[in-house]
Amino acid sequence: MEHHVGDAAVAGTTSDNRYEWAHSSEVPPDTHTAVPPAVSSGGADSGTWPSGSLGSYGPVLPDGRGVVPETEPGEPHRLTAELAEQAPPGREVPLQVQVTRGAGDAGAALREFHVPAEGARLVIAVHAPGLLALGDLQQEVTVMPGRDSDVVRFGLRTTAPGLHTVTVRAFRGGTFLSELRAQISVQADTPARDGPTRSAPLTTLAFDPGEVTLQVLKGSDGAHSFQLLSETTYAPESFRLLAGNAHGARELIYDELRRTAAAAGSGGGADQAHAHRRLRNLGVQLWASAVPDAVRRQFWEEADRITSLTVLGEHDAVPWELLYPRDRDQEGDGFLAEWLPVVRRVFGQERVRELPLHRAAFVVPPGSPPEAEREVAALRNRLGQAVADFGTLTQRSVVSDLIDQGAAGLLHFACHNTFTSSGSRVTMADGSFDPLDLAYAAQSGALRTTHPLIFFNACRSAGEIDWFATSLGWAPQFLRAGAGAFIGTLWPVRSDSALTFADTFYNQLVTRGRTLGQASLQARQAIRNQGGDPTWLAYVVYGSPAARAVLPQADVSTAD
Repeated sequence: MEHHVGDAAVAGTTSDNRYEWAHSSEVPPDTHTAVPPAVSSGGADSGTWPSGSLGSYGPVLPDGRGVVPETEPGEPHRLTAELAEQAPPGREVPLQVQVTRGAGDAGAALREFHVPAEGARLVIAVHAPGLLALGDLQQEVTVMPGRDSDVVRFGLRTTAPGLHTVTVRAFRGGTFLSELRAQISVQADTPARDGPTRSAPLTTLAFDPGEVTLQVLKGSDGAHSFQLLSETTYAPESFRLLAGNAHGARELIYDELRRTAAAAGSGGGADQAHAHRRLRNLGVQLWASAVPDAVRRQFWEEADRITSLTVLGEHDAVPWELLYPRDRDQEGDGFLAEWLPVVRRVFGQERVRELPLHRAAFVVPPGSPPEAEREVAALRNRLGQAVADFGTLTQRSVVSDLIDQGAAGLLHFACHNTFTSSGSRVTMADGSFDPLDLAYAAQSGALRTTHPLIFFNACRSAGEIDWFATSLGWAPQFLRAGAGAFIGTLWPVRSDSALTFADTFYNQLVTRGRTLGQASLQARQAIRNQGGDPTWLAYVVYGSPAARAVLPQADVSTAD
């Protein structure tokens, strides 16, 4: 699992470093965590979208968990869209979107929520790179009880020849609900041809109070669009990275953090203080140079109401977990990821609110660090006898079969992961296992009915590479297949910190019944003061921040 990083370890290599099991102390109740202190306003010019506010946040429990106001079951809904699938350049091709009733025959329906008498107002946002927008690409639609919504029309015009993808997303407040995609082929001297109706399940119309989504999209011109979605819907802000892309800067950052992790604890107090100051300066510089001014201003306007932040879109643009919000006299409570639950979403990922952990399997191939078995033993003890044990897996074929057949519950990796410019690779007993081995599961949606939790506790297991028109890595592949949540790392991490993170995370999620967002936040906080070690910022979490583990016959306490 290449947790520990020595001076000789480099990205893309593995080592046989040993480590000792680190038992975490009991994490105190969340007396702060989710709700940041009030900060001063960023100014009167809010830059809000003309549609304005989308309702109220509703009550929040003392531990920061939002209370979803609509809890009565109701009829299912679907997000539907119609778009021509072929047209010549210069042709107007309107996109028509509607929220309809009925479960349909696609997707996995989850619990529905009552639509209040006054209706549920949703934001429909469209991303259409390569096409010319003839109007706003964001509109509101009201879903009333017992009937379909009105049809919302978005004006688009074809320009450059080629195959273009149009993505439609639905939000309520800052909570992402669902998305669907359609493709249009633009060719000269071809007649326009209508495409089939596209649909996706709206698994719930409820929203999580205080959840904010930062949607980051990359346009065909290389510029990025940043948009903060909360109760207030802000207009997108276009932002172009000076270097064209962030790959080089990102790799320099990860290399520095790898060296910092290797040296952590080896020097005296002055060295540790310098490491912490350097890390903070890195986070402040990222905040100032990689986030548009308008988005930073909007963040401060919302800061005292935010309980979780979801980043949707281009994850490789910025290492989001490293951001340290600081603007003149405005400062939060440290790094964004130690202040708030920060989670990510990939395109095509379902919104899963329950993680059924009725069984567990553990991937520990030959050559894994000896202490990996100790990690698995501790996890088995944490889960208890109520969770069926599917054993320790060492062969690629067995892991692949389990995933293709719809792995359920928990799949925990404790192993080495080699990451190079060619991507990730785990050496199993019967050969190499890499993200391409998940292609069938991703396309078939093999995990969409089981929604397992995937914890990949290995070196840079959240790394991704470009693969034609998409990104390739463990996280996007597992999530496209239907995983409920994924946890991995961005750079090589220290063994003692990594083990404490895992133990604290499972303690919070399983034993104490906290949400995915809160459990990951508590795990970060448990290891953030370990001799300048930046491991606590290396972990990335994909999923719904409000998701909770569901155990069979388990008495899970949520009390503080």
